[in-house]
Amino acid sequence: MAASFTPSETYGASGAPTTADITKLNLLSTDTASGADTTTNTLAAPITVPGAGSAYSYERWTRGHWTGTFTQISAVTFWKSNGTPGTGLTLNAGDKGNQTYVTPVVTASSVATAEIPATQGAGLSLAYATNYCDYIVLQLVVGTTETQGYMPTITYSFGWNEI
Repeated sequence: MAASFTPSETYGASGAPTTADITKLNLLSTDTASGADTTTNTLAAPITVPGAGSAYSYERWTRGHWTGTFTQISAVTFWKSNGTPGTGLTLNAGDKGNQTYVTPVVTASSVATAEIPATQGAGLSLAYATNYCDYIVLQLVVGTTETQGYMPTITYSFGWNEI
C-alpha cells in the first residue's frame, strides 16, 4: 500500500496551534484557517493595497502530511509549478527547518524571505520525520503598484521519494 499525502496548515498561538489538512491555502490579513471557501475568507480578511511601502499577509505555515503504509519518505521538495502573482505582488517562502512552529506574523517575515522556486530541481529541500516534513512559511507581499482584486490562482507542488 502507498502513502497518502495531504498538505497541512498550522495557525494560531504557538502555545496551542491548530493543525488541519487542507486543499487550498489562502493568504489572509488574519491568522485563521484558510478553509476551502476562497471567496468568503478573502472577502472577510483582505490585504489592502498600501499607499506607500508594502503590506503583508499573515505568514502561512504549511507542511506535507503522510499517512498510510510505507517504509520511508525522503527527498521532499516544494516548488511553484504553475501560475504567477500579479504585478505588485510577491509570494515569498522559506523553510523553517526542524519542524518548530512559532506564532505567525503580519509584518515582514524573517523566514519567508525569497520567491518560491519555479522548478522541482530548484525547490525548497525539506527534512521528513514522523509523518510530516519541515514547515514551509509563505507570505504575500503587496506593493503599491497592485490593483484591487483577487490574486491569480497559483499551484504549488510537493515531491518526494517513497519506499
